[in-house]
Amino acid sequence: MSGYFNPEYINSTLQILERRCLILLSEGYYVIKSNGNISIDWEEEDISKELLLSLETNSKRLEWQIDIIPEYRIYKNDGNSAKSAARIDFRFSGWTTNQWEYYAEAKNLIEIDSFKVGRKTKISAIKLHERYIETGIGNYLSGKYPQHGCLVGYILQGRVENIISMLNTCLCNLKREAEVLHSQDLDFMYLNSYYISSHDDFTFIKHLMFDFTKS
Repeated sequence: MSGYFNPEYINSTLQILERRCLILLSEGYYVIKSNGNISIDWEEEDISKELLLSLETNSKRLEWQIDIIPEYRIYKNDGNSAKSAARIDFRFSGWTTNQWEYYAEAKNLIEIDSFKVGRKTKISAIKLHERYIETGIGNYLSGKYPQHGCLVGYILQGRVENIISMLNTCLCNLKREAEVLHSQDLDFMYLNSYYISSHDDFTFIKHLMFDFTKS
């Protein structure tokens, strides 16, 4: 982003974009959950596809002139090959006199080890929890992902609060007690499960939990 914008303007503009993206995500979640066909048998990418299709048809997205690119490659001037560039599930971008961006990375989550169609062994719940921390939270903290973004958990089995407790246990086992997820209120009609984790250098990560279980 251009250096001549004053920091207060940048922060205000990014906050507006972030709120709009969170609204779009929560409304997209409501639409695909209402369809009632997502289950533990779904691949992560297929859920993201359904979410994207819902986001693209949302009239608010058109009104706010927000573009969305799925599976976005994050290229850097670091001399590494394009194939090695990190990929994030969604990039949102809006325009004023400049381009502003927001990101979202999604991960499947379950509470207990579970079978799925076409798989002979159970999916490991703990491995999904560790992956959420290592390549979700970790990628934001390492700079692999741009800092202005959020994480989305696709809850395919179990209870949200139990999964959050298990994620927090994983963080505590890693001696990262200060980084545990805390529930926060969010005044969006379709989203009840919203959390924030705090990290070094005053970094906060927002966590949206999309519950696709039948309960």
